[in-house]
Amino acid sequence: MNSCALVPPDISAYSPLAKLYAQRFPVGAAIEPWQLETREGALFAWHFNGVVAENAMKAPRLQPAEGRFEFAAADRIVEFAERRGMRVRGHTLVWHEETPEWMWRGPNGGAAGAEQVLERLRTHVRTVVGRYRGRVQSWDVVNEAVDASRPDCLRDTAWLRAAGPDYIDVAFRAAHAADPAARLLLNDYETTDPARRACLARLAGGLRARGVPLHGIGHQLHARLEHPAADAVDETLALFASMGLDNEITELDMTLGPAASPGGDATLLARQAQRYAELFRVFARRPDVKAVTFWGVSDAHTWLNMARDAARPDKPLLFDAGQRPKPAYHAVADAAS
Repeated sequence: MNSCALVPPDISAYSPLAKLYAQRFPVGAAIEPWQLETREGALFAWHFNGVVAENAMKAPRLQPAEGRFEFAAADRIVEFAERRGMRVRGHTLVWHEETPEWMWRGPNGGAAGAEQVLERLRTHVRTVVGRYRGRVQSWDVVNEAVDASRPDCLRDTAWLRAAGPDYIDVAFRAAHAADPAARLLLNDYETTDPARRACLARLAGGLRARGVPLHGIGHQLHARLEHPAADAVDETLALFASMGLDNEITELDMTLGPAASPGGDATLLARQAQRYAELFRVFARRPDVKAVTFWGVSDAHTWLNMARDAARPDKPLLFDAGQRPKPAYHAVADAAS
């Protein structure tokens, strides 16, 4: 393959985001292993100094059958990052939507008991975190655990039903034992919603009170053109900082909404740029923000288009589907000054 075909247009004409924010925090992106050898991979290597596996480190990918670990895809991403001095965040050790079915099976086709589930969890976490000890700097240990509609604030999941709330403590303690230097996060969405934020603070406070090694909160921040307001983001980050916790923006993107179309999006893209700049000004002035990670590299590959009409693709990132910088890139670059 002609290597020139892999290079995004005019890549060197634009300042790398990582360089622009070098005095504040790493700027990363989620990526799949197959993207590393594409134009998006070249764009990624130029602009970012942080990486998270979009899917390659989720439990069914790493341990599809009990005791059979498959690390090749995750290794590709970690090795790519190591060669370039990038910071790596692991995503995710525990998520109710991505748990292999064998986790719940007991003997003779029955359901596994709580202690069997917890021991399997310990084994998975110890094995995965141990493999990347000293190579992955932070982990989304438990993903999307809260539900503000429930009295205990915990989402009703197979994990909660099978093992009770102890699964959260067990996951964090196992991760810390496997790599005491890694920073461990609770990762969740819509953290600016007052009720969800209160539940997340309640969960985090309880973990800390019990001596569980929780170091920070991961804020997914899948934003929209009108929500959340920059002030609400600042207020949320301040709350968790006041608890002695770090903040990481873990899954940042910004949908254009249902009005997005192949053409005629200039007004929407200008608004997107303005909103990105507002958010980055908040991030840049907060020392508790330790990393910002986009959920994707360019509009060519985004989870927001998985269930969307291909004729009306969303455009949530800083670079378009041809890997060219959008108004949002320029706005985020200007916000660094």
